[in-house]
Amino acid sequence: MLSTIAFREPAQARANLARLEARLPQTLLALLPAALTQVPDSDAALNNLERFTRAGDAEVFQLLVRQPALLYHVLALFSHSRFLSETLIQQPELLTWLARGRQLDHIKSKEDLREEYARFAATQSETDPSLMLARFKRRECLRIALKDVLGIAELVETTLELSLLADVLLEKALEVAAAELRLRYGDPEARDPNGRLVPGRFAVVGLGKLGGNELNYSSDIDLLFLYAGAGETRGPTRISNHEYFVRLAQRLIQLIAGVTPEGPVFRVDLRLRPQGGEGDLAISLLAALDYYQRRAREWELQMLLKARATAGDAALVREFLHGVEP
Repeated sequence: MLSTIAFREPAQARANLARLEARLPQTLLALLPAALTQVPDSDAALNNLERFTRAGDAEVFQLLVRQPALLYHVLALFSHSRFLSETLIQQPELLTWLARGRQLDHIKSKEDLREEYARFAATQSETDPSLMLARFKRRECLRIALKDVLGIAELVETTLELSLLADVLLEKALEVAAAELRLRYGDPEARDPNGRLVPGRFAVVGLGKLGGNELNYSSDIDLLFLYAGAGETRGPTRISNHEYFVRLAQRLIQLIAGVTPEGPVFRVDLRLRPQGGEGDLAISLLAALDYYQRRAREWELQMLLKARATAGDAALVREFLHGVEP
């Protein structure tokens, strides 16, 4: 193997191979030379494979023997991404998850991801919500990146899946934030034109790459928070709907952009919202329509070409986009 593969650090490769010979079944060792010639960075692949096998997980080894194509999948991932290599090394059970079902042969819809998240959350009931969101994102990014490096997915499919994943994570963060605020302030209420009490409405609008379904692995997400309905919450502590929705947006950002042991779920950019960093985090539908009609600069209007609903009340976002279309 050392004579057929041009390792940058042959001494390190020799040491790694010696350790792997003591750990891996012969059937897998025999596949290593061919597999390593097919990845762009054989040194990184071999280094990470040696680390991956240190735990000596018999179940993982048996899986690789039963499905030898997985060895190439693992080496390809180890060769391309340090971050995702660490994910698989720290959580080798994810290889079993990747091999199970149809994780690599289709694009997961939002409904697929919601169902996956529900099953995932059922096993993480004691976990901090931000950490749970970050872990789920990391697991799904592992799957998406593997499809990418194996050439299974086209670029447009990769960016679409990353964007759909962001939508679902925003949905789940919004659910957590709303449940927390409901306990303290109750639900926001407003009067309809007939004077009847109706629920206040809130939506997260995706802008930029997220709005265009064009997220890449390192993208931040550009967001605008909209609400509709003047009034106040039901209590126990009553506050105005405006204050409630500003606090809801603040809590959602904490969940998505806060620091966890897995890093933030996403970096959030709010500079594309009306008045950039000077405006309130959440803006009413009427105020937003007035801003874009009277004060918005040309680039701010052009930016809305990619705006779309990502979480919350989709009908509210449709009203907004219909209002700014002219």
